[in-house]
Amino acid sequence: MPAARAFVFDLDGVVVDSNSLHVDSWREVAHRHGFPLADPDHIGKCGLRTLAVIRDLLRWPVSEAEARRIGLEKEEIYRDWIREGGIRAIPGAVEFIRQSRELGLLCAIGSSAPRANVDLCLQALGLEREFHATVSGEDVTRGKPAPDIFLAAAGALRVSPEDCVVFEDAPAGVAAAHAAGMRVVALATSHPPGELAGADRLATDFTGLDPRRFRNRKD
Repeated sequence: MPAARAFVFDLDGVVVDSNSLHVDSWREVAHRHGFPLADPDHIGKCGLRTLAVIRDLLRWPVSEAEARRIGLEKEEIYRDWIREGGIRAIPGAVEFIRQSRELGLLCAIGSSAPRANVDLCLQALGLEREFHATVSGEDVTRGKPAPDIFLAAAGALRVSPEDCVVFEDAPAGVAAAHAAGMRVVALATSHPPGELAGADRLATDFTGLDPRRFRNRKD
């Protein structure tokens, strides 16, 4: 893997251990509106934007306007719980990000999550000053697996896509990173390794990763 100038981190399942909170908030909003919720664990970690989950995965029989309103309600439930109880970081993530900054590597968030989720999660972990740029699902037209989020992150950092390494946890994110022309390290925090086989490298979490190796490797 050639040396990197910049790291782009997905948020959910990469920086924050948010799957259970997402699953529970989807269950809550489904219960409130009387909708079925098949395979909630997958929905919580699929890496898609909220509207895409409602319209394309759940296929709830609602108009686009109603889907947007329900999506906003779901995300507000999720944020309320974080405000009340905080949120955990993925093992090793905080240390890896701070060490990356100390080494002079540029760091960005590239997440399908709403802007308010990104800002709140980073604030909850004390990481709001550690990123040179943050790109949310609201900042681009197309969500993952389209490359838009990661290309926007590279643009915000003013680096070429080939100089970026993406850290992802979902197949849609791996596909988006490769579509952007970036290398990708997949963390098996949300999906089994077999579902992430397209990544350039696999890791359990950040505890076994050293940012110096990405900066220095030339092979």
